[in-house]
Amino acid sequence: MKKIAAGLLAIMLLTGCSNNNNEQTLFVENSKEKYALVDLEGESKTKFIYDKYETVGNSGFIVVQDDKYGYILNDGSEAIKLGKYKKLESIANMLVGYDKDENITILNSEGEKLYQQSDDVKIELTGLPVIKDGKDYIVLYDTGEQLVNTNDKIVSAYTIDDNYTLVNYEKEASLYYHLTEEEPLSIKAGGDNQLMDHDDKKGYLLYNRDDHEVRALDTEGKVLFTTEQELDDLYYDSENNIIGVLNQTTYIFNNKGNIKETNSYYYNYRNYVVKNANTIYGPHTFVNDGKEIEVDGIQLDPLASQIREEIFPVYVRDEGYQYYGFDGKAAFKTVYESAEVFDSNGLAVVSKEEDKYYLINTDNKKISDEYQRIEYLGRNYYAGYTSGSRYEVFNSDGDVVIEDSFMGEGTVFKYNDIVYGIFNNSGTSYVYDMEDYEVLFHVEGDLEFNDAGYFVTVENDGYYTLDGEEIYKR
Repeated sequence: MKKIAAGLLAIMLLTGCSNNNNEQTLFVENSKEKYALVDLEGESKTKFIYDKYETVGNSGFIVVQDDKYGYILNDGSEAIKLGKYKKLESIANMLVGYDKDENITILNSEGEKLYQQSDDVKIELTGLPVIKDGKDYIVLYDTGEQLVNTNDKIVSAYTIDDNYTLVNYEKEASLYYHLTEEEPLSIKAGGDNQLMDHDDKKGYLLYNRDDHEVRALDTEGKVLFTTEQELDDLYYDSENNIIGVLNQTTYIFNNKGNIKETNSYYYNYRNYVVKNANTIYGPHTFVNDGKEIEVDGIQLDPLASQIREEIFPVYVRDEGYQYYGFDGKAAFKTVYESAEVFDSNGLAVVSKEEDKYYLINTDNKKISDEYQRIEYLGRNYYAGYTSGSRYEVFNSDGDVVIEDSFMGEGTVFKYNDIVYGIFNNSGTSYVYDMEDYEVLFHVEGDLEFNDAGYFVTVENDGYYTLDGEEIYKR
């Protein structure tokens, strides 16, 4: 078993470190589907008594036993006794307790009471709790710290990633970045604006669900545009386009607030496709650098959406698949039996005949060998199936990187600056360091990675650290 440097094993397992000590803990499940808290050595911090749990920030867990709610800290100590509240929920890294009459209590991450609803104390649960205590309006954030205390009426408060908080007043708003000591940005926008997304280079996106106002701000908080559009979601995509979504329709915004509507492939505001909703083979509207072109005789993928390259697969009637550009023309003459969208590596899976799939680049150059099928594993790795169930692992250059072949599902991911691969062979899972393609460890069963920083079998009967040390096995 290969060991990873100890410094890279400072993982935040599910909860991270307790406020009371530096012990790292996680929940494990026994054969009776009950949960207990253990440390990395597998030492129990609680008994197997809980039916379910919910992580609250880096401090503790809401736990449920026989429909009774409680709260324990990372070291297993009981902070809120089971049944004290009818129900407990998390809000940011705090807790909301409900009594039998649905009255609200706000508690910090240690389970300590901060505010309780009464005739004099009003509590609004927006993205963050907003408290009206007499004449004072208070916003709590993170683990229960007070962010704002003012006599000015606060409408709502929202947060993203615990780092950014928008506090809304009636005629303006304040935007806080908690990783600096700087004063909050002053936003000329009042009302119940939700902070939807943030990008370090582009800025911020706000949405008011009451009047459907969309606002884009630059990194200094200046309003770039305000427009109206009913939306379910609003975000920056991977290419930093401003994207809104309502049901099955995608809206692309430019920096002036102008909107383009698409229900098919899009690259940016000036390059996209509008699929004919009534006729499968068109004519469809292609928009190339802002110019509209009608294209018929082709069928578009009903699930088409954002693409990373400016060419995409279409089905040409009575012929097969070809790659088209937004100019409505074939990018190259080759016709395929099947063709997929180009991925983040600039590669696409194609085939000219059944069971002979390979990768091409955007120049139509063949990159890999032919396989019965190809699946993307993550990062720049692929599974090339040499039979119906067995595959080999190759990279975006088409080179096979591991001599062994595997079965079942595989995955490649990055965590703590290390790229891992999980592959299964004859019922045993192998975890690889994908830098030198050496096995870190192997265990029986199908292994998965938990985003909190550990490995667990799909049956939840085995838990392992990043270097394969057994935490718990039933």
